[in-house]
Amino acid sequence: MFRFRRWKKRAEPQVNVTPLVDVILQLVIFFIVTTTFVSVETGARVNLPSASFSRIEEAKTITVTLTKGNTLYLNGSLTDWTELPRLLVVELRKNPDATVVIEADREVLHGRVVKLMDLLKRAGVERMAIATQPGEEK
Repeated sequence: MFRFRRWKKRAEPQVNVTPLVDVILQLVIFFIVTTTFVSVETGARVNLPSASFSRIEEAKTITVTLTKGNTLYLNGSLTDWTELPRLLVVELRKNPDATVVIEADREVLHGRVVKLMDLLKRAGVERMAIATQPGEEK
């Protein structure tokens, strides 16, 4: 006797990528949103004095930061008092019309700022400014 078999075609196993794409898209959106809130701070944090007028063109500036602990930074990079004149000469060769902006913490002694200004003059700086934060007149 003949036996009749039903020939069923077995379903091949498949990988459903739709949930995978959904999860990856959500991860991408999550990382895009969270990375926009991260801010990178360079240099040192200083508490600037306030003034009623504090504005300077930032395109042609060299920043020298003097912290409360008498630490020096040149354009956000840590330096010391002996290396600063040499580094300033290099920066001034790149941009001879630059204004050197002194960002001194408000708790730095006046004598230290004067010493820094004297050092800048001896290094050949012709234009300098002292950075302040906008504030109200008293």
